[in-house]
Amino acid sequence: MHRSTLGRSDQLGGMFSRVLPGVHRVDGRGALTSEQRDHAALLYAGPQSVLTGAEVLRDYGVRAAFAPGMHELERIHTLVPHEHQRASHGFVTVERTRFMPGHRERNGLRVAVLPRVVLDAVRRCTDESAVRAVIFEVVQRGLVAPESLDEERRRGQIRGSRFARIALEEVLAGVRSMPEADVRREFLARGWTNLRFNPRLHLPDGAFLACPDVYDASGVCLEVDSREHHFAVDSWEATMRRHAAMTAAGLAVLHVPPSRIRADAAGVVSEFARAVDVRRGWPSPPVLVRGTR
Repeated sequence: MHRSTLGRSDQLGGMFSRVLPGVHRVDGRGALTSEQRDHAALLYAGPQSVLTGAEVLRDYGVRAAFAPGMHELERIHTLVPHEHQRASHGFVTVERTRFMPGHRERNGLRVAVLPRVVLDAVRRCTDESAVRAVIFEVVQRGLVAPESLDEERRRGQIRGSRFARIALEEVLAGVRSMPEADVRREFLARGWTNLRFNPRLHLPDGAFLACPDVYDASGVCLEVDSREHHFAVDSWEATMRRHAAMTAAGLAVLHVPPSRIRADAAGVVSEFARAVDVRRGWPSPPVLVRGTR
């Protein structure tokens, strides 16, 4: 439609309302929905654009993407080929890139592949804890493999990737949560480099036993039991069954809540060290370590 027609409609409260340059909404008087903002962003950025970043993670239901550390990333983040000259405007960030990612259709929208979405979100975040939480969650939920994230990090821009690199080092070591990462840092500070995080333990006959959060070859395990996941009746009973099976297999299992690690990681590590000392000289438990959860 001619620009003057649209302009008069805007001024007179008519059926068209301007959302972004060249993008108008038909008969829209209320606030834009999240889906409308996404569609408008793609229309504005152009036919080869794709959505990426924190807003896409929120659409996937990644809880860490709603955390305070990610709130500053409320703008819709789009990627366009480097030769395009579209500039950021309003609620839309337009990033020109020489490495356009593959994409998929999600709810009628062009969305970048998930490893790129995650890395684009965390590169723009200046809160290390928020970055770690996002990466731990997407890996823990199986949304994306840690190897794919690391490959994307190495292929992409270095600027803003320091926190992602640190978090991915932890994930590739087997860590799957913030409390595990915090206690791992305390272990490393004390020179413990041979621990396994979230290993898959099997009995001699090959039957699966458990995936303890931390495992030492002496047979001492550390389980980080959160109230959210372990205090429901079914979860509590499952935890007790797993504890009994691990004890029967000759393992020593220590349980701590995440709050204890936050408040006294050094104390947790000291208790673990004492348990390992007590078992010194004992035969190794008859379990097999096969990979990581």
